[in-house]
Amino acid sequence: MQIFTQCIGIFSIFYQATLGADLAYINSTLTQHFSDTRHHVTNPAYKSQALQFIYDEFQKHGLDTNYHNFTFLGVSYTNVIGVLKGERFGTYDDKLVGVDDNGSGVTAMLESLRQIAAGIQGGKRRKNTIIFMAFDHEEYDDQYYGLIGSRFAIDQWLLPWLTRSYGQHLESLKPSGIIVLDTVMNYNSSTLSQVFPTEAEQIFLQYFPKTVASIASDQFKGDFLATIFRENLDGNLASTFNSEWLGEPQPQFEIEKFEIAIDADLNMFSDLLRSDHVNFWNTSIPAIFITDSANFRGQMQQCYHNACDNLANILTDNNVQFLGKTADTIAATLDKLSEAYTTGTSGASSVGDLISALWLSIGLMLIIP
Repeated sequence: MQIFTQCIGIFSIFYQATLGADLAYINSTLTQHFSDTRHHVTNPAYKSQALQFIYDEFQKHGLDTNYHNFTFLGVSYTNVIGVLKGERFGTYDDKLVGVDDNGSGVTAMLESLRQIAAGIQGGKRRKNTIIFMAFDHEEYDDQYYGLIGSRFAIDQWLLPWLTRSYGQHLESLKPSGIIVLDTVMNYNSSTLSQVFPTEAEQIFLQYFPKTVASIASDQFKGDFLATIFRENLDGNLASTFNSEWLGEPQPQFEIEKFEIAIDADLNMFSDLLRSDHVNFWNTSIPAIFITDSANFRGQMQQCYHNACDNLANILTDNNVQFLGKTADTIAATLDKLSEAYTTGTSGASSVGDLISALWLSIGLMLIIP
């Protein structure tokens, strides 16, 4: 691990210069803060340290940072929320976007935040607000309770905050949506490493024929990031993310789109509904789900949520670069949708402009019994 860490540090000098992502930061964040179980019973100290690290990173990069505490079934949990206000904050012009996951997703979020903060130091400003959220209790437990942190964050923090911050303009807000990340670090270029849910193969062929054909033509390699979204409702956010991904270097890291038809019964796609985007959809907030497909790729078919699902297996050169491209794409998407500009070029806001305030919701994945 020490030799690999040194190699990552050396390679990151070239990678950061060409792609933006700091691979040394990604590597250290994963190994030092998200390499062990974060659980309120089995490892409460490590969970508290991870929460504090996220809070400190939010503050270090200039966010208005808060803890959001909530209780579920008698147990206390904590979301971490940070706000980067744009020039249109509090006006009807402000629109929103987001992201959410476990250690790898939080790391991608923090790296994208680092890039945004570096841009601010270099004179970059933005017209629209970005909200970063790190969710507690994302994982399902033995009683099938899951996605709890995002639900409480939406009901107890986000909706009241929007009402306080935007007042009479709230009804006119048109958010860009949430980018929800769930397992985004498993790249596998081996033939036949990608599978589909067995019980849903015919549904996938019926509703995603072009995507299935694309993956099949690539010999079912798990070499892509998947974007899952609803036709029309989340399309602008999805197309922006996909476009930014394709504009980044390293084309061997591909992207595939799973666009759910507007008239389709969502219950048919249970394996595409396993993360926090569902809670935003239920609140009429646009959201896209970004994933490497979790337990449907390579060794994760056996290791997902088992002992072998650990950094020793996942922390490879390709996987770190794959995560780096994800972070670069998030940062580029946030810049575009928040209408970032360099000081002295386009600072004036006009009332008629369409804006994009961004809700960036990153879920802290916890296995709750």
